[in-house]
Amino acid sequence: MKLARTLGTLLTGGGSLAAWLSLAGGFVPALDALASFLPLFGAATLLGLLLAWRRPAWTMVAALLGLAPVAIGVVPELTREIPAARAGTPQIRLLTHNVWRSNRDPADTAQAIIDAKPDVVTLQEVDGSFRPMLAALSQYFPYATQCSPGCDLAIFSRWPIVDSDYFLEDPGGRKFGPAMLWARIAGPGEPPFTTVTLHYPRPTSRDQAVRRRDVARALARIDRDPLIVAGDMNLTPWAAAMREQDRAFDPLTRMTRALPSWPRAFPVLPIDQLYAGPDWGLVSARRLPATGSDHVPILVTLARR
Repeated sequence: MKLARTLGTLLTGGGSLAAWLSLAGGFVPALDALASFLPLFGAATLLGLLLAWRRPAWTMVAALLGLAPVAIGVVPELTREIPAARAGTPQIRLLTHNVWRSNRDPADTAQAIIDAKPDVVTLQEVDGSFRPMLAALSQYFPYATQCSPGCDLAIFSRWPIVDSDYFLEDPGGRKFGPAMLWARIAGPGEPPFTTVTLHYPRPTSRDQAVRRRDVARALARIDRDPLIVAGDMNLTPWAAAMREQDRAFDPLTRMTRALPSWPRAFPVLPIDQLYAGPDWGLVSARRLPATGSDHVPILVTLARR
């Protein structure tokens, strides 16, 4: 019993301290990476309280102290408003997936993408073992982007891609902003829309903050009403960096709400995201079963508002 209580006290103290430190990420960027694990810190605190249970009053104080930062970080994500689609409007199914350079079963991953029957597919890390599967996907999706050498991104579509590039373009055709793959897609009987896919560095890299800032500035220069942005952003919703990006991407809304997508064996981190402009409302967003990638696919259904 004594050993269990000691372990419980350590879990409670360590989980609480880590949770409070993660909330400081908005002021100390180096601590923001801790926020990715905020729900896990809450779980550790709860487990510790169960093991170290003594007096109800002491336990209640410890619970409030340890779980308050978890609630502060997680509840806003669970309660934020996401615009709903209007009933009866045409829907579009978008699948975003980091297929992983070291994919253990590329054929299975490709088949899972096909079986999901998406209209548009955005892929990251296609430059590894998955690359031979791009030809297989093109048999089911007649339209695809062509990316520059060194690009690890791809977009497939059931509908015509009328324009695409690795850099955004102004009305005069001049390229600007950081590299990110985009495709202008003409859906049946609907105005064209633009889909962008990108892949951020890990949050421990200082390059990620620069990348996020440059992407937000570039997107602000184009029409964002029909825009859809999806990819592996290596950010969880309870990180200060994600909240900052949500504000910077406005009027786009993040349609993915706390959908764990990594790691494959036991997804706990929601790091794959999809944003959509004011033209779109959410029908559904769900995680698909794991395949050979270290990420799981995310399927989002949108409809015009």
